[in-house]
Amino acid sequence: ALHWRGEHETEVQSVIRAMVRPASVVYDVGSHAGSFALGMARLVGESGRVVAFDADPDNAATLQESIVRNHLEARLQVVHTAVWSYTARHGIPFRRGGRRRSQGGVEVNGQHPVVGTGEVIAVPVVTLDAFIAAGGPAPELVKIDVEGGEYEVLCGGSTLFTKQRPLVIVEVHHQQASDQIDAWLGKNRYCARWNIPKENFPRCLFAWPIEYDGGAPAWLKGPVC
Repeated sequence: ALHWRGEHETEVQSVIRAMVRPASVVYDVGSHAGSFALGMARLVGESGRVVAFDADPDNAATLQESIVRNHLEARLQVVHTAVWSYTARHGIPFRRGGRRRSQGGVEVNGQHPVVGTGEVIAVPVVTLDAFIAAGGPAPELVKIDVEGGEYEVLCGGSTLFTKQRPLVIVEVHHQQASDQIDAWLGKNRYCARWNIPKENFPRCLFAWPIEYDGGAPAWLKGPVC
């Protein structure tokens, strides 16, 4: 119900409204039912582009139906694939969310979605760099919510984050990923602000290149570089 009332992740919504401009290119990695992707598609306008990645086939189909109903085909693209740190010709194991479809995630080499309880299926897999190399538009913003595999997604975009330097929003689901991403920020020369709730996880990361407009964006206070 929070999604439909516009009360879901209100700070993330505020940041997106401040940073997404007409003609922007935005990636939504782990788009789920598309509550953010659909809104961002309206913000980028007719000359912008939102690419929504989701590995769950039902999520991808639901979002595609919403795109058609809202006449957003020209600006919002659904890509049914997992986004990860490597590609694999035969796909990658993905555990579906179970009772909540938004809780699915890649399950491989000890990595698994934090609360996903559904069946394991094989899904296509791509890295951010491979998607761009194949002709995908380079994003100015990357939003990631993949139920525990956030660091793996970032690792698959080494060229993107070195060359194009997009802004980043990440929902982080456990301590290991938080520690790994902290190290990633320093290595890649990104500044960041963490929004940590009283429950500790999931927590949200807002990050920007250290050179971005000479410092922190105006919509973020108290940066840590």
